[in-house]
Amino acid sequence: MRQVAQVGCGYWGPNLLRNLVSIPDCRVKWVVETAPDRAHYVTANFKESKVTDNLEDVLSDPAVSAVVVATPAATHKEIVLKALNAGKHVLVEKPLALNVPDAEEILLAAKKNGLVLMAGHTFLFNAAVGYLAEVLKWDQLGKLFYIYAQRLNLGRVRADVNAWWNLAPHDVSILLHLLGGEEPEKVNAVGMEYIQPGVEDVVFATLTWPNKVIANIQVSWLDPNKVRRMTFVGSQKMAEFDDVADNKITIFDHGVDKIRLGGEMDFDDKTFFQLKHRKGDVVSPFIEMKEPLRAELEHFLDCIENGKTPLTDAKHALSVVRVMSAVEKSYKNGGVTVELADHR
Repeated sequence: MRQVAQVGCGYWGPNLLRNLVSIPDCRVKWVVETAPDRAHYVTANFKESKVTDNLEDVLSDPAVSAVVVATPAATHKEIVLKALNAGKHVLVEKPLALNVPDAEEILLAAKKNGLVLMAGHTFLFNAAVGYLAEVLKWDQLGKLFYIYAQRLNLGRVRADVNAWWNLAPHDVSILLHLLGGEEPEKVNAVGMEYIQPGVEDVVFATLTWPNKVIANIQVSWLDPNKVRRMTFVGSQKMAEFDDVADNKITIFDHGVDKIRLGGEMDFDDKTFFQLKHRKGDVVSPFIEMKEPLRAELEHFLDCIENGKTPLTDAKHALSVVRVMSAVEKSYKNGGVTVELADHR
């Protein structure tokens, strides 16, 4: 029986706890929660788990091999380092940290202690994102031109992090994964605070890769509609990932073709051509969906048992933080271009 502990059971914590207790041969021995109402929630609904407000109860328990951290992002560094230095494997909710030095310190601690460190970038365990990865791997869109992502809602406005750090780690993680782990060459962004001083409610960010692929990410928690959409435009086809739609993936056989003028005669001047719009089939493939969070947690436990490298390992999590921090530097300084090579 694998015994784990969970630290934090606030907004997202109940989803983690529900999935953890449903995994065969997994027991959530401890839940650390300092808020009395949340502690009562755990006691009332998860009777096999002990509730404590003291992290040391978990760290000193030799039966606990792994810790799942679901606390505010600003607390991640302290909690994760304590867990790693106590010999516990760690799955920490996104983002790994709120700056690059903290993320690097966490990575080094995991490496030094020989432990599994995984970040909760749940969308990489979404079957629709997996399908998109195969589409791009086999160049089914042709040469990838650009991507734009929108993560919008009139939703929960937070004070501990802004809309960028709350929402964009999902899209940054997906982009890094789908583009082979390569970080963008440069970023620039603008953001604006409307509700609370110093807390950006909306951010528009542009990421540019060396191969001329560009991606625009728009995040806001002040929008009238819930939008969770990414669009990929290639030279041959286009694809859309809509996480709130019934059909998550749509492939458009649309594009612009170059047609040579004059036919195929040997004496034709091949430098002259006309542009012709092409509209073909629109396909929404059937994708069997499994709850991504359950898949993520099972993957974490499998990596511990079998010595595997997590899909969202410390290296991936650090890259996400590097991109996130570079964008933050841009919008905090009036939209200046930030080179990733200078942001290490």
